[in-house]
Amino acid sequence: MRPIWSGALAFGLVTIPVKLYSAVESSSDVSFRLLDGKSLTPIKEIRVNPATKEEVPWERVVRGFEYSKGKYLAVSSEELKALPLPTAHTVELLGFVDAEEIDALYFDKAYYLGPGKGGEKAYELLRRTLADRGKVGIGKVAIRTREHLVAVRPIGGPLVMQTLYYADEVRPAEDIPDLPRNVRVLPAERKMAEQLVSSMVMEFDASEFKSEYKHALQKLIKAKLAGKPLAEPEAPRKVIDLQEALKQSLARLRPAAAKARRRATG
Repeated sequence: MRPIWSGALAFGLVTIPVKLYSAVESSSDVSFRLLDGKSLTPIKEIRVNPATKEEVPWERVVRGFEYSKGKYLAVSSEELKALPLPTAHTVELLGFVDAEEIDALYFDKAYYLGPGKGGEKAYELLRRTLADRGKVGIGKVAIRTREHLVAVRPIGGPLVMQTLYYADEVRPAEDIPDLPRNVRVLPAERKMAEQLVSSMVMEFDASEFKSEYKHALQKLIKAKLAGKPLAEPEAPRKVIDLQEALKQSLARLRPAAAKARRRATG
């Protein structure tokens, strides 16, 4: 595992050298190339100046900010790196909150934070303190071309840094059209729903879940390569009467629940 960023984690007057590592691996996904549908040749994306119709080589591509209609200001990578930000090379923790205070809606990407050279003791002290107090550090860090709001928490052995969305990036739920209001729920429906949820309570173990889409996609590719017929798509689930759906769901789960109880009692 190689670090994708090196810097420091700071709170108060404490500064801890740290390294950032990707916590998730996306290379296991099935990837596609864009092809010419006639010859099945991979196509190449070309950057073209719409005014001159000429291809623009990468070395001539720059970032630009549109400050008025059709007028741009070029900003170089060097200028972005030189921005006077205290978070340019530092995860600056601004305070600590209870973990349950952060709505899951705000979480974005997850990274491991590992200690840098000479920072092992301070890193472990912070990790243990956060774990003992049940606290999460809230701060900011600038990576590439953006300053991120972040949460730092202990998960197992390491500290984990998760980028958060800013409040103005999260769309208000009130904007969702046709949200149910003043809907009458019958007591019998409520009781059956509670029974169904209770019968489906489980412990979360991420290793128990696999991507059905990825598996189906791999089977599709193998079948096409072998010239075999493709599997029929599953029919969409039908929407049935709410009470009837609850009754059928409970009836389906009861035999499995009874079997589990017999196993538990020996």
